[in-house]
Amino acid sequence: MGSSPTLALSLLIFFSCNLRAIQGSIFIQPVTTVVIVNQIEYGIPVTVHCKSKNDDLGVHVLPLGQGYSFKFRPNLVGTTLFFCSFTWTGQHQIYWFNIFDDKRDAGKCTTCRWIIHEYNMCLQDPKNPGKDICYNYGDKEPSNHEGQFATSCT
Repeated sequence: MGSSPTLALSLLIFFSCNLRAIQGSIFIQPVTTVVIVNQIEYGIPVTVHCKSKNDDLGVHVLPLGQGYSFKFRPNLVGTTLFFCSFTWTGQHQIYWFNIFDDKRDAGKCTTCRWIIHEYNMCLQDPKNPGKDICYNYGDKEPSNHEGQFATSCT
């Protein structure tokens, strides 16, 4: 009977020491990378400014074919949101887009590659290459241009 308290104590010490590793693997979301690439026609640079509720990621100017990326861990409650403004020469307005919306994007990608077009943003679908998912600026649902732009995103 003397071995039961020793076994219980040994198990308690073992699980206490490994609890942090167990919590880390179960409760921490994987790192998500967002990549934004300029594919505006005519080689026009795009000014991008991304933010979340807590972080301002600054202003970045992207020449044609160039990209900007950032990394983060989505929160556990599924409310992570990053939004960006886009402007370029010849446009007299600011375009807004939720570049990562946990409600829309959770489970779709851990590297989310977005292509900036003049009329919409296209998410390159890593599970279905060539079948990009396109959204109009400011929209929460895919645009009806999905098929039209799916082959133009590279």
